[in-house]
Amino acid sequence: MKGLIIFADGFEDSEGITTRDILLRGKIEVVSASLNNTLDVTTSHNLKIKADLLLKDAKLDEYQFIILPGGLKGTNNIANSALAINAIKYFHDAKKGVYAICAAPSILGRLGYLDHKNLTCFKGFEQGINGHYTGEPATKSSEQIITGKSMAYSVDFALMILHELVDEATYQHVLSSIKSL
Repeated sequence: MKGLIIFADGFEDSEGITTRDILLRGKIEVVSASLNNTLDVTTSHNLKIKADLLLKDAKLDEYQFIILPGGLKGTNNIANSALAINAIKYFHDAKKGVYAICAAPSILGRLGYLDHKNLTCFKGFEQGINGHYTGEPATKSSEQIITGKSMAYSVDFALMILHELVDEATYQHVLSSIKSL
């Protein structure tokens, strides 16, 4: 199991890094793809990180899902990139996982992927989406789409994705390793 996470300048730190971390704990490979022409990406809080590869070099058919972290600037950078939009469309049309948190579900809404579906996102970004805003920490919007509310719910979002992708024993193992039960 291998997925792709888009790191665009201005992505919300915890939404990208926490989500990736939890999935890695579940033995799911998550490859970070820079939307830039360099591997260097700057998060919304000016953390300088190096992505694994450039999105333009990613062989999309090698991945089972794509993750879109939010953050206003990062979301805008993804929304304004034909390359990123084409990648999202590829995953959606191939019936692969499409996971978005915070402001990023608005991209899926603009594409019509959340029409008549339950969704969550950072409050206010549901405007213009023809779906039902739940306000939950994470929402399974369809068989292939999961949306997350905000950075405060990055763990909930990541755990919902993990639960979709692994067996129950692996999920419980990861859950017990990160939470004091």
